[in-house]
Amino acid sequence: MPPLLSVVVPMFDVEPYISSCIESLLGQRLLNIEIIVIDDGSTDGSRVLADQWARKDSRVRVTGQPNAGLSAARNAGVRAARGKYLSFCDSDDVVPVTGYASLVGSLEDTGSDIATGDVRRLDTTGVRPHPGYRDVFARDRRRTHIRHHTALVRDRMVWNKVFRRSFWDACGLAFALPAYEDAPVMIRAHIEAAAVDVLSEVVYFWRIREQGPPSITQRRHEPANIAACMRMVLDTFDVITTLAPELVPPYVDDMCRGDIRQALRMLHLHDDDALSDALTLARSFIGSIPDDVLRALPTTDRQLAALLVQGDLAQIRRLVEKPIQAMERVWDGRGGVGN
Repeated sequence: MPPLLSVVVPMFDVEPYISSCIESLLGQRLLNIEIIVIDDGSTDGSRVLADQWARKDSRVRVTGQPNAGLSAARNAGVRAARGKYLSFCDSDDVVPVTGYASLVGSLEDTGSDIATGDVRRLDTTGVRPHPGYRDVFARDRRRTHIRHHTALVRDRMVWNKVFRRSFWDACGLAFALPAYEDAPVMIRAHIEAAAVDVLSEVVYFWRIREQGPPSITQRRHEPANIAACMRMVLDTFDVITTLAPELVPPYVDDMCRGDIRQALRMLHLHDDDALSDALTLARSFIGSIPDDVLRALPTTDRQLAALLVQGDLAQIRRLVEKPIQAMERVWDGRGGVGN
């Protein structure tokens, strides 16, 4: 019999964390699962540890590929998955023991296409809430939809969810971006789902890395990463304007308060040339926003948008926060709304 749930785990150079991740998956209250680890060309000891877990428990399958990035690894895992339901877990993170049982159980009860739950940030000092999700998961909502619960525009990560596999395949969902790849796919999934279950239960622990190479989120001060984030903002905006234009106002509000502000803060760290690609993409996003939506933004964000279009970067630097404070909030999980 095929497993009830397939968990896709893309893996690249996470030797300090992979055992904790797999152990948490094998410890799930939901036992009928398969764990598909896709080694994306790791150069450390990650593959050795994953193979050891596979020898201990037949529910773990490990396969490898030359390094092709997170999107390619996740897509490869989906192709190998056999379960009725599908989920994704990043290889440095941890799933609470009841996480998948709650998400799958909700889908079994309601027939919805997606179940999504609350998240905590994790490090060696413990766990803490992620502020961007506060009202998204304030209470349980069965068979809802992003058009009714518009705060779900902030629920753009793949790993706090379980998907009905038939829904995933019918929509032809797949990851494409080399970084910040979750958002366009997750927003499309939210829009195209017939119904979504929202759980107030914490179903995922999102790690702040303290060993090994930093995560993409922890490298958001790098110019190339800022540009990748801005590409995500634009691609997700395209999905919304095409499939659900009524969601443009909450999405724009969230982006301007979050990722756009964060990108502009990095002007304190880099010169204009270093951020040229990121600023061009951000300017393209701002230029696509309807005038009435721009007018509804808070005063500071309206000012920043106007200055960005005008190219007045010196005035933007005077308006946005100093970088060290902003960067600390990104790195420790207390800032932004999460990508």
